[in-house]
Amino acid sequence: MMSRTKYLLNPYRRITLLSLILTFILFCIPLASADSVVCISPSGQDIYANHDFDVFINIEPETPIAGAQLDISFDNDMITANRVDDGGFFKQEGIMSIFIGGTIDNPHGRINGLFAVTLGKAEVSTPENFAHVTFTASNKTGNCIISLSNVIMSDSDGKAIPVTVSNAQVNIIETSASLIQESIASSGGGSGGGGGGDTGENTENIDFMEVEKLYVTGDYDVVYLFDENTNPVRSISYRSLKNAGFITSTIEVLKDVSSTVSEKPDGIIYRNMNIWVGKAGYATENNIEDTRISFIVLKKWMQSNDIGTGNIHMKRYSDGKWEKLDTEMTGENEDFILYEAKTPGFSPFAITADVPYENPMEKVISNSDTDNKVLLPEEENSLDTKSPASVVSDTNSAKLAQNSLLLFCPSIFIILLCRRCRFI
Repeated sequence: MMSRTKYLLNPYRRITLLSLILTFILFCIPLASADSVVCISPSGQDIYANHDFDVFINIEPETPIAGAQLDISFDNDMITANRVDDGGFFKQEGIMSIFIGGTIDNPHGRINGLFAVTLGKAEVSTPENFAHVTFTASNKTGNCIISLSNVIMSDSDGKAIPVTVSNAQVNIIETSASLIQESIASSGGGSGGGGGGDTGENTENIDFMEVEKLYVTGDYDVVYLFDENTNPVRSISYRSLKNAGFITSTIEVLKDVSSTVSEKPDGIIYRNMNIWVGKAGYATENNIEDTRISFIVLKKWMQSNDIGTGNIHMKRYSDGKWEKLDTEMTGENEDFILYEAKTPGFSPFAITADVPYENPMEKVISNSDTDNKVLLPEEENSLDTKSPASVVSDTNSAKLAQNSLLLFCPSIFIILLCRRCRFI
């Protein structure tokens, strides 16, 4: 009895016994694994009333996934869904998959049955966007919740995977000029590579400004649309190479050539402008590619200046000089010709008409002294040339003198003949 008591009171043996008991408990109770996360990105954003905006359904898998499905709910009085696109989650590394964008039910504020699955036994374990949804905000202001429901994910064997869901909120605000100016002022940036804020332009030279903001992700075609009548730019588009979050595009339509450049471009200027996308350093070949600017030119302006459709070009000011961009006509309507220009970056721009220089006052004179010489008007006046009227007058005088000589000779002959007859 005494030996058993000593064994139990021995502190080292008590610790050993406790460790064995804890080990037994841990092996008997399964460990809880971390959940995969399905969230709406961005989780919160400010949207102007009556403007389009984008949200992305993102999956962060804790374990490999082979299939996913979910529904989306929203307040249909404040926003409406336009389209659902594949985010590419199950297409990573060239995996074959099927994506179904579900059914948009705006009257009930739902998108039902988003579904995607890999073919075969392929699984995905890298975070990526599952779906890209485009909405339009109504003219109502306030907060709107976008939520996920019926979220199910599974592995290649069809076993369900634990999921944690995160929803999002949209704040719809009024589209007033003061709010736009506030957005521009708070976005920072500068001239040279991106802008989106203080571009360095003289405010007195800015005739009109239009700003658009989009949420930009990698491997995505970005298109900013502009609809103000005083803005000749209709759209700016590019291919995004990286996730960038919210990116603002700013167009300053100018009264004269940009105050940040040292000289005007050649040709007849239709419109001057500054175009900036993102903050300084964003619009580079590492972040974007295939950048295009779509713009319009008024037909009446072209007709009044006798300009053909092939003479219109967009020019960009960079590195201290104007560069003519690759520009092509892409369409027309009753009032405008539509063009598209490819640009390597953003900075001051000008829409110009390249018209060959011709001086109608210049004239080529050819004679023994002035062959192949171009004479200006004052040089022409210095030449001893006669007008067409004087040439006609001189010709008529010569003919008159010749006729007079012909009449004078017979007259002398008759007079001499008559005097001879008298003397006989």
